Amino acid sequence: QSYKSPSSDKLVQTMEKNLGILLVALVAVLVLPSTERLAAASDSHCRMTEEGLLACLPCITGSGPMNPSVKCCTALSKANLPCLCHYKNSPVLSQLGIKPQLAMQLPAKCKLRLPRQCK
Repeated sequence: QSYKSPSSDKLVQTMEKNLGILLVALVAVLVLPSTERLAAASDSHCRMTEEGLLACLPCITGSGPMNPSVKCCTALSKANLPCLCHYKNSPVLSQLGIKPQLAMQLPAKCKLRLPRQCK
């Protein structure tokens, strides 16, 4: 039987709550009348799964972010990076505790090429 500290349970609950808010925010952004954004992001949250988002969340939040896990990098390698880049300047990210500058570093940390439109 493993011991789980109350703080780790709270962290998981906070991350799950932030993920839920992020998904709602992404859906809200998708219904805005920008046909370019809608077309680019229409493929299921830029092909980033909920599991992938959860795996990457510790890497893009907090004061001492973690290095990306294999699960995060695998999800990111399957994601539509140009689509995700549409959100890099969204004020919603900082409201959710997500640091855009950390998110922009993830592809390089996962040994992926950052698309030109993301720079």
